[in-house]
Amino acid sequence: VAQLGMRYLLQLGLLPLPKTVNPEHMKANADVDFSIDDADMTTLKQMKPLTDYGQFQKFPVYSDRLS
Repeated sequence: VAQLGMRYLLQLGLLPLPKTVNPEHMKANADVDFSIDDADMTTLKQMKPLTDYGQFQKFPVYSDRLS
C-alpha cells in the first residue's frame, strides 16, 4: 500500500517524503519501479477525500477543523 501511495504521488508530479527508521521499510518504500495505468490513476483521483477517521480519530485530519 505504501508503494502505491508513493507511486501515485510521483505520477502526480509530487515528491513523497516517507518516514521510517526501519531499513527494510526504507528499501520497500523506494521500490516504486512500476507505473499506475491511466484508468487506475483516474479512479484514484476520483476517490472521495478522507475527512476524518471516525471513532478512531484522535486528531483532525485537516487543520481547518481545529478552529
